[in-house]
Amino acid sequence: MLSDDDYRQPSKGYRFTEDSVSLAGFAPQNLKGRAADLGAGCGVVGLEALAQGRLVGLEVLFLVEVQRSFEEHLLANIRTSLAKNPNGPALQPVWADWRELTPADFGGVLDHVMVNPPYFPAGASGRSNGARSLCRHEIRGGLDSLLAAAKRLLRPRATLTLSWPRSRLNDLVETAEASGFVPSRFCCPPRLGSRLILAEYSVLKE
Repeated sequence: MLSDDDYRQPSKGYRFTEDSVSLAGFAPQNLKGRAADLGAGCGVVGLEALAQGRLVGLEVLFLVEVQRSFEEHLLANIRTSLAKNPNGPALQPVWADWRELTPADFGGVLDHVMVNPPYFPAGASGRSNGARSLCRHEIRGGLDSLLAAAKRLLRPRATLTLSWPRSRLNDLVETAEASGFVPSRFCCPPRLGSRLILAEYSVLKE
């Protein structure tokens, strides 16, 4: 498990978990072009995938986060990553809500999107604000809005990787199909126990 020695993160509130590390290791090998980590937080998913050598062929990796409370830590982690990977892709933070983004915000469509999304229903949260609550609960929108954003940002046949609770697998399968995605891979890493699955989808050709 990674620690503060690997990535800067807040001392309180939301802190990255094994979910992020496993999703980073699930990123497709030899990606080319342009990718985005949606809901990047401190940047662990995208930057760790880069550290594992999975994103070295990219031109640029966008790290999208709506909560400015993560800014200090995300920027510090970007600087560290650039120092370790000087020949790697450009790393560009984007401070925005993914529901409002269009390809124009990235200079064109993307080749890959990765996301460790909030996947607890909003009603399961005792609070409606706070960094931890926003990161873990569907307060700013659920799976349908996430997949709509990914579909809007990705080119045809591009890929999406995400983590998702096994208890809500039917929701993922049905919503992804209705949103124009086809499944490519599913994985259940033993270190995540029976809680989560990792999924890869491709955008249907239009």
